[in-house]
Amino acid sequence: MGLPRIITVDPTWTIRRIVRGAVDLIDRSIIQVDVPGGNEALDELKRGGAALVITAWELYNDIQGPELALRVKQIAPETAVLMLADVEDPELDEETRSESPFIYMHRPVDIQQFLRVLMAALDGENVFDALKSAHSPAASPMFDHGPLPSIDMQNARNIVKRLLVDIGAMAIVLAARTGEVLLEDGAPGYLDRDQLTTALMPMVTTTIEMSSLVGGQAQAIQFFDGDDKDVFVFSVGLHHFLCAVFDGQAGSRQFGVVNRYGRQAVQDLLALLGASAFVIERRSVQAEAPRRPEHRKKTTQEAENIEPVLVRPQIEVPEPEPLKLAPIENLDVSIFDQLANVDASAADDLFDLDKLAGMSNVGSGRKEVSLDEAEELGILSSLFDGEQKK
Repeated sequence: MGLPRIITVDPTWTIRRIVRGAVDLIDRSIIQVDVPGGNEALDELKRGGAALVITAWELYNDIQGPELALRVKQIAPETAVLMLADVEDPELDEETRSESPFIYMHRPVDIQQFLRVLMAALDGENVFDALKSAHSPAASPMFDHGPLPSIDMQNARNIVKRLLVDIGAMAIVLAARTGEVLLEDGAPGYLDRDQLTTALMPMVTTTIEMSSLVGGQAQAIQFFDGDDKDVFVFSVGLHHFLCAVFDGQAGSRQFGVVNRYGRQAVQDLLALLGASAFVIERRSVQAEAPRRPEHRKKTTQEAENIEPVLVRPQIEVPEPEPLKLAPIENLDVSIFDQLANVDASAADDLFDLDKLAGMSNVGSGRKEVSLDEAEELGILSSLFDGEQKK
């Protein structure tokens, strides 16, 4: 089975860049054929088929998008068709959308919805089911995700400044999942940052929910293509997001550059946050509601009545036996009868320094001797012979 083919039909080549960026985001291998008009798209469809045809509404002098979508379904009913309309194009009502054989999306497009439809088409699944699944709100309880992890603001500011220069954006905003703007660089007031963070709050919750679905440390990127401004949004872990704001005519042409340098900036910020970037304290708000006093009292009483699982036994430490010395054999106890004859006053001399010095001199036997006496005693040998001796 070969790679799935996607045909984009757009004389401005904007859809081509959107599709390439989306395919890079989901890391899929495809064959993408980009043509400016409807006739070229039909020729490519007849030549090699396609899993998905994405067309603009306005194709200028060629057949228009709605007609092209109908002709594609006639030639290849199994091929999914997605019409990606521009801001100025008409909006279809819900009834028309539900009866259309193609999917209609209006820019700025919801990137998550777009990716779900794109992946369904590549996998040969029903794109309309993927669209309904994207629209159906999941009833999920409210959760308190715990405190925000701390971040080194000085190093984070350097990362934001470098990203601003690398991609040439009008403004860069680093915000937390609570909606608080932590850093902003570039043209001040170019975008209402409070309105921006409020609008992006659901993205943070979605990233947290998707992390358990995809397994591991989920990361996301969103692109909002408008007339006045284009906005790229990167998730930074589960608690922060990074926004790059461009002029409406320049953002779509910078997708590759923003994707490259934006991801690098995200990795640098994650290095500052460490493991706490993907750690949440998932606590249900409802579960944290205070319990009634009688319930707490009952729980306390039950806890007091619980018997301990392990009881440490009482150990009696024996008293130590008294120290006993070996007996002295043939002890003459009569020596103790002489204690009365001992002069105890002599013991006082031990504490008299002058008497101790005198005792030391006497005990050493020091006295002066002559040279002849020294020789006679053998202390000193004769140093002179008989002729020299006087």
